[in-house]
Amino acid sequence: MAPFEDFYELYFKRVYAYVLVSVKDPALAEDLCAQAWRKAYEHMDRFDAAKGDFAPWIFTIARNEINMHRRLYWVKHFFSITQAEEYLPGTDKGPLQTLQQDEQKRRLLEAAAKLSARERDVISLKFYSGLNNRQIAAVTGLSESNVGTIALRAVQKMRHDMENL
Repeated sequence: MAPFEDFYELYFKRVYAYVLVSVKDPALAEDLCAQAWRKAYEHMDRFDAAKGDFAPWIFTIARNEINMHRRLYWVKHFFSITQAEEYLPGTDKGPLQTLQQDEQKRRLLEAAAKLSARERDVISLKFYSGLNNRQIAAVTGLSESNVGTIALRAVQKMRHDMENL
């Protein structure tokens, strides 16, 4: 097997191009690409050349990073649990913008209240604590796949409820 640096040199431009086409933002593409390569480096011991080529492996990691970004963006776009942006200088909001944000937060809280305690726990750990499925599984005693299923269904329920409130 070639050293990691050889894989990086061979595939970096292709992975970056894939991410850039997906997110259409060069700075974001650089960040997501860097995260994908960091994860590949950290988990290089899991790559088995006997099971397949490096290309599908690194592109799967990159795709997962893109998907994670999109999931996190949706949640963070609608609700900031810390509401820290309200305290930053130069973020004065007009009454209409404040009213719209308050309405979104109210709808999100109502949607979250309809979730089971387990669903709220998984959503909180995933989106507000920044844990991945493996870490959440270790915390909750659930399997990684169960954590992913619960998170996906909970987000879908919340999205549906928010659209219908």
